[in-house]
Amino acid sequence: MSDRSAQAARPEGIEASAARSKGSADGNAIVGRRISQEALNRLNELHQRYLKGIPNGWCAVMKECDLTGLDCRNLNFSHGHFIGCDFSGSNLEDAYFMGSNLFGANFDGCNMTRTNFSRADLRGANFADAEMTGAQLDGADLRRGAVIKRGATAASGRENSTFRGAKMHGTNMSECKLLDADFEGATISGASLQGADLRGASFAGAELTGVELMGANLSDADFRRAVMDDATASRGDLMRATRPRPAPSPERMAKILASHLEWIQTGQQRGERADFARMDLSRSDFSRAVLAGAHFREAILADANFEKAVLAAADFSDAILFRANLKGADLRGADLRGADLKDATQDNAKKGELDGTSLSTRL
Repeated sequence: MSDRSAQAARPEGIEASAARSKGSADGNAIVGRRISQEALNRLNELHQRYLKGIPNGWCAVMKECDLTGLDCRNLNFSHGHFIGCDFSGSNLEDAYFMGSNLFGANFDGCNMTRTNFSRADLRGANFADAEMTGAQLDGADLRRGAVIKRGATAASGRENSTFRGAKMHGTNMSECKLLDADFEGATISGASLQGADLRGASFAGAELTGVELMGANLSDADFRRAVMDDATASRGDLMRATRPRPAPSPERMAKILASHLEWIQTGQQRGERADFARMDLSRSDFSRAVLAGAHFREAILADANFEKAVLAAADFSDAILFRANLKGADLRGADLRGADLKDATQDNAKKGELDGTSLSTRL
């Protein structure tokens, strides 16, 4: 879309006071267009006039427009409307969208460093793999929502807001409405979720470090596969959240390991197979332990030490193994399908077929 078409799309001769009305803005919406960089810059100029109350300004109103890959740095579209618009891959560093309507917008892979979305309508928005360091989303509405595309009779696809794989360092999400939001695989550190509504939110595979959860509603929030430091856990009321099984005491752990060893040595006739499924075993030391055939399915094993441990035929499916030490470990026949081995050390680990069985390491 050129600068000329951008000007043609705006309401001509309407004073800023009139353009502020919802009806007149909606009647001059740009719908389903590809927005060029030049057009975006021109639209931002018109929107600034609108924000300042200068005649011939125009409140930006777009629906289902393509803004992918654009440079939006330092632009101010506060109180604008970008319903169902696609910003994926764009640079929104230091941009302002305070109080804007971004219902169903797509920010996949965007640079959103210090972007200000305070009190914005972001229902159903997608922030997958976005860089959100220092972003401001305080008071924003991120509940479920889906845009009904032109020509369709019903919404299709995802409805809940998602932050899958997002990097959220120092992000302010205090007082946000985040019912059923998806934070799978997100890295959240030094962020504020104080007073946020996180009912039913999922944090599978997410890592939370130094996150403020005071006053947040965590009822039915799912932290079963989340890596959470003690500082974060101590700042929120997790009583009604779904959490992983707690790690056993040192005395109980010693008995579990001894019983498992006996189970192996007696051909499963005595003792008991170690079952650590869905347990939080972050920072545990299993170095040189004999844990062949043990259950670690969906366990949290961040920073765990398995150096030179015998883990043949062990079940690590869907386990979280961030930064785990697997140097020299025997993983022949082990099931690692769905496991997250981000930054895990695997030097000299043994993998492949387990002698005398039909089992091979599964990745």
